[in-house]
Amino acid sequence: MKSNTVQILTTVLSNAAVLAGVVFLVIELKQNSAIALSQMTQERALSAIDQHTSYASDQEFSKLLARVYKHHDFGTVTKDEWDQIVRYEMATRTRSRDIWFQHSKGLIDEEVYLISINSTANRLPFWDWLNLFVPEDFLTDAKKRSDSEDFQEN
Repeated sequence: MKSNTVQILTTVLSNAAVLAGVVFLVIELKQNSAIALSQMTQERALSAIDQHTSYASDQEFSKLLARVYKHHDFGTVTKDEWDQIVRYEMATRTRSRDIWFQHSKGLIDEEVYLISINSTANRLPFWDWLNLFVPEDFLTDAKKRSDSEDFQEN
């Protein structure tokens, strides 16, 4: 009888230890996910800062961007400069689609997503004019955003 009680007690203690280990594992996974999300957000922000800083330091490219985006002076843009604009917009599209994808997986805040999808929705006519490929799933969501009541064109 005593050995049966010891066996039951040992089994209960073993199960409790396994349960405590699982709870500890879940807590660690949540902490690691939060840390990974924070690191991804920081890297994305630093990457955007680096990109725009490099554009700002390149006076010729900055002037080109101002002619196209601010002054809409398309007639003075050469073929080579249009090629630069296309590459710039390809990078912007890739960054925006990454934010869209990360948001769809729950890895990016709603505010960051809305800034990005609004910018994308505003760029869609320009991307169409440049004949820039936009993946269908991303394009659909950007068009939905541009058709929404609270969307504001820039």
